[in-house]
Amino acid sequence: MNLTEAFKGTTMETLKTYIQQHIDRSCRQVWEMHLPEIEKIFSKGGDSAYGFFCRKLFEPLVKEMVEAGFTSQPVLPGAFPQSEEHWGPWEDRERRFWSVIHQDNGQKLGTLVFRIFHDHTRLRLPRLPQVYVIRETEPERISHSILHADPESGNSIDGGIGTYE
Repeated sequence: MNLTEAFKGTTMETLKTYIQQHIDRSCRQVWEMHLPEIEKIFSKGGDSAYGFFCRKLFEPLVKEMVEAGFTSQPVLPGAFPQSEEHWGPWEDRERRFWSVIHQDNGQKLGTLVFRIFHDHTRLRLPRLPQVYVIRETEPERISHSILHADPESGNSIDGGIGTYE
C-alpha cells in the first residue's frame, strides 16, 4: 500500500467511526423526536417512513462533512435506486445504501455503506444502523461488493474488492 492509499484508508476509517458514533448516540432521539411524522408516513407509504427517518438522522452529518471539506455522492446515506435489500426476515430486514466520499478537490476517497435495519411487518427499527467502508468508488463494483461482502467479518472479497484493511 502506498501513502495515498494509506491516507484514503485512514480518512475513511475516521469518517466511519465518527458517523457510527453519531448514529449510536442520536438514533433513538431522532426516531422519538420525529415519531408522529414517521407514523403518518408509514401509514400511507410503508418503507418511505424509514427513508424520512434516515434523512433526519444524517442531515447533521452532511453539513459537518461539507464544513470539513468532504462531499458525498449521493448524499448520505445514499439513494434508494442504488440500494440493495436481500438480507434478513421481514421483521428484521437489511437494506444497504452507499455514498462515495470525495475531498474538496474531487478526489474519491472510498465509499461508506450503510446497513439500515427495518421491519416490514410493523413500524420498528430492530437494530441501529451500521456503517462500513469499502475501497470501491465505481457503481458496478460498489454494487458487487455490497452484494457479496460480509460486513460482519471485515474481510475483503474477490482479491481486493471490499473493506479497507
